[in-house]
Amino acid sequence: MGRKPCCQKVGLKKGAWTAEEDNKLKNFILTNGHCCWRALPKLAGLLRCGKSCRLRWTNYLRPDLKRGFLSEDEEKIVIDLHAKLGNRWSKIASHLPGRTDNEIKNHWNTHIKKKLRNMGIDPLVHNPLPPTTTTPPPLQEQTQNPVAGQELLSDSVDQNKETETSMQSTITEGKDEDKNMASSSLMEVSNEFCIDETPVILPHEILVPSSPSSSYILEDLQCLT
Repeated sequence: MGRKPCCQKVGLKKGAWTAEEDNKLKNFILTNGHCCWRALPKLAGLLRCGKSCRLRWTNYLRPDLKRGFLSEDEEKIVIDLHAKLGNRWSKIASHLPGRTDNEIKNHWNTHIKKKLRNMGIDPLVHNPLPPTTTTPPPLQEQTQNPVAGQELLSDSVDQNKETETSMQSTITEGKDEDKNMASSSLMEVSNEFCIDETPVILPHEILVPSSPSSSYILEDLQCLT
């Protein structure tokens, strides 16, 4: 079974407190002391919940309440107590008069955690943080020294130009060699074969098949000779 509600919330005010309600609560507690928080709203003439009255007094209206950031001595106390008690903020606040548990928790999360990490301490277990190995980027030297990077780029461009010129020269040399080889082969063929040396076929060496028109072909050949 859960805890009983502190009061029946029918007909009670909610939201921000007014100055008149603050004065009623403050005057009653300073005069009579804070008795049972469940019975206090009726005795003080407030249409509020007992829990709301307790939080309003503890966090805003009590006279010994401190405002502002925690001092260095208070931060040291909070760090030592947190190493022993953990996130038990109400017990930590009991060692700091005038400070609330909510205020200490907020200050821990916003300021003390960052300060401990910058000091190399883990805020959860209060032990030194493990060293982190950071590998430098491969182009770090070029980014730090832009002149050296430009020189490297110019050297690479020059090397590319030299390789292109060498490739072009080899291509032209290969073309010239092909042309020379083709011309030399043509000369060899022309030397071996000449038109003047072709044999002439005489008329009597021509074989004509026997046919009715063969006599006419022989007469034509004899006329040519």
